[in-house]
Amino acid sequence: MKAADLDILLQEGEGVMLEYKEGISASFARELVAFTNTAGGRILLGVRDNGSVKGIADTNVLRARIQDIARNCDPPVQILLQH
Repeated sequence: MKAADLDILLQEGEGVMLEYKEGISASFARELVAFTNTAGGRILLGVRDNGSVKGIADTNVLRARIQDIARNCDPPVQILLQH
């Protein structure tokens, strides 16, 4: 994701289509399913609730964990990972 696109999302703030997460927690799967059950949306990892960027390491392990969570939902959730 380009820095300008991220800035726009951060200016919008959290809402029905956008959620900030500092990292992957136990509630991540619930958030993913909630977005899937509505109109979709974006979950920004590495962003605090106040909209400040904390950052998060973009590793293959993190990507695999997110994909595993999405696949293990019933039904599986289709996701698009961007960095």
